[in-house]
Amino acid sequence: MASNKHLWDLTKSKLSTLPSWLVTDVKYWQRRLAFSSIQLLDASIYRLNFLTKKASEMPSADGCAARRQVILSHLRDPDRPYVVFTIREPGVWYDPVDPRNRAIQTFLPSMEKLAQLGYNVVRLTSQTKDPLRAGNPHILDWQVLLDGQEGDELAVISGATFVVSTTTGGDCLALAYRRPVLYIDSARIYLVFLGTELATFQVPKILDVSSGERLRLGEILRRGLGWVGDARQFVAAGAQIINSSAEQIERYVMEYEALIRSEPKESLSDSQNLWREELLAQHRHEIGERHGVIRANMLPSSIEQFASISN
Repeated sequence: MASNKHLWDLTKSKLSTLPSWLVTDVKYWQRRLAFSSIQLLDASIYRLNFLTKKASEMPSADGCAARRQVILSHLRDPDRPYVVFTIREPGVWYDPVDPRNRAIQTFLPSMEKLAQLGYNVVRLTSQTKDPLRAGNPHILDWQVLLDGQEGDELAVISGATFVVSTTTGGDCLALAYRRPVLYIDSARIYLVFLGTELATFQVPKILDVSSGERLRLGEILRRGLGWVGDARQFVAAGAQIINSSAEQIERYVMEYEALIRSEPKESLSDSQNLWREELLAQHRHEIGERHGVIRANMLPSSIEQFASISN
């Protein structure tokens, strides 16, 4: 399974894979009809973040169970459901000023709140100069190159209840294993996997540099910022991205946690379609090429703050 149409295009000449947006429909009908020729697996045999470079085996979620239990045994109650945080750390050498680079302590209040609700939390990274200082027996800072072994990313992510990400690559693995993902401070919609209902993104405050006023989706689109990959284009267009505070992130994570436990509401679906249609009006071709139909969701609080009233 590839996570969107763009990734499917890269693999369809070599592998009999399906994009997530098609798997979603097949999975719906498979519960009601028998498809003897279709098998749904947990993940493609391709690691998505290395897709254009090399193939590598990705075990099923069940195949990772033994290693997962070893890792979770470092927590007081390893049988709790758990949430994974995969966050780009400050000052990464190849892109040191990217607004996605965040101090991990900014996310600690969210982790502690999840622990209070009965979750374990795993901060997952390969190796970091910004270790998590938690002191909570239900929160684990797991550095794969120091604490574990190759493949631990797969073992941890494949069993998560959901994943919180700033688009680090871990979100790609989560979607491959069909784990829900909450993207935090996604000013660049371009970086979100729009083709799957498993992706939900929250939009940070974006200000007009001259007036200090908050920009909504309509004005972002008019400034040509609806489909950009480089954050410096916001600066060039007179806009400033303001990352969310620790307290705000906690509210967004709690909002999302409540959403995935509840039944979808028709009114929320109507609200989602409004921003999708506005985005498609400007970038239908680009989105169609990379993702097909938009199935991702904007966090409801972001719809209210960012997309409900266009400039």
